[in-house]
Amino acid sequence: MKAFSKKFFILTAHPEDMEVGCGGLVAKILAHGGSVTNLIMVQPAAEEHPKRNQEVVKKELANSNAILKHKTIIYDTPLHNNDRPNLTLTNNVITDVEKIAKGHDILISHWQEDHHQDHRACHKIARSIARKNFEQFWCMDETPYNLHYKNFKCNLYIDISDYIDTKRKSIEAYNSYFYDSAVNQIINYNKYRGEFLGSNKIAETFQIMYKKDV
Repeated sequence: MKAFSKKFFILTAHPEDMEVGCGGLVAKILAHGGSVTNLIMVQPAAEEHPKRNQEVVKKELANSNAILKHKTIIYDTPLHNNDRPNLTLTNNVITDVEKIAKGHDILISHWQEDHHQDHRACHKIARSIARKNFEQFWCMDETPYNLHYKNFKCNLYIDISDYIDTKRKSIEAYNSYFYDSAVNQIINYNKYRGEFLGSNKIAETFQIMYKKDV
């Protein structure tokens, strides 16, 4: 697949979202000479999770980045008065993201039915910037959010069998957030999707939203 040598721009809400949704793909792209930029739209900030805070999340993000070796950019997200992030779709946000995304070939982001509000905001941002900047736009099939999907259509299966260990390690880097059971749930879903490609295959799946003839 020639796409693996392309320049990918992955727009996600939080640290760990990219690893969960397409960490295997990221490892595969980089192994095939492509590039990956992950723009995280919600900067590490005050957390409600008792074991997490800004510094913990920053450290875990750095640990995951050291495993996958992609480029990470953290957006300067506006904050509420209580220091919680406030991600909303505005003209300024669209302009900022378009500038950062310039020069990339393929855009990946969240699906519109994710029940997390930040994920849905990212999907709207991605749809706005996809209209003129990219050859293709894909949406991730992300566990556990996909349990609520009603309209997602998997039309792209990426074989990540050779990269599943790297994906697992990148997720495990967020050890304040993911317990073993959660990591196993993610990997098992990839194994289930891989069965559509063949015996003992492991896959990440996407819906191609837009594909330009080039």
